[in-house]
Amino acid sequence: MPAGCDAALVLRERLAFWSALAEDQARLWQLVGADEPSPVPVAAADLGAVVDALLGNVFRHTPQGTAFRVTLHRGSGMVGVLVADAGPGIPDPERALRRGNSGAGSTGLGLDIARRLAESTGGGVRIEPSALGGTGVNLWLHTDGRAAGPRRRLLRRTRAHGSRH
Repeated sequence: MPAGCDAALVLRERLAFWSALAEDQARLWQLVGADEPSPVPVAAADLGAVVDALLGNVFRHTPQGTAFRVTLHRGSGMVGVLVADAGPGIPDPERALRRGNSGAGSTGLGLDIARRLAESTGGGVRIEPSALGGTGVNLWLHTDGRAAGPRRRLLRRTRAHGSRH
């Protein structure tokens, strides 16, 4: 079983990374709810890769200047991450969640990786319209040990320094 991590810390670290590109592209962004520890039963590298995939989708599929927000929610036995944007939205959310389906310029695997990570804890992923007017991707991870099956490392690092960009 992978060691768990602090979802709030992972979100702060990944947003610090993405903030430079957001500034370059005149994107207003917000991180909400990441001020207190939020333990989750997944490896920090796996959660970081999922956050990168979701934010990469925002940058890839919305015009420069499009705002986005990442919100961390805590509930009884679960932690949720909502990545919301003010872009054009996803026309077919069900299709987007199927492995290998994507819009132009991506492999379509990011949402599948997010879904697999969430399901490894008994959680899931849902896509719906966001309060910002675009797409909201809701990832929820159960923290109370109700994993759907045996946990395994979902991603393998292939680059010497772990750089994904």
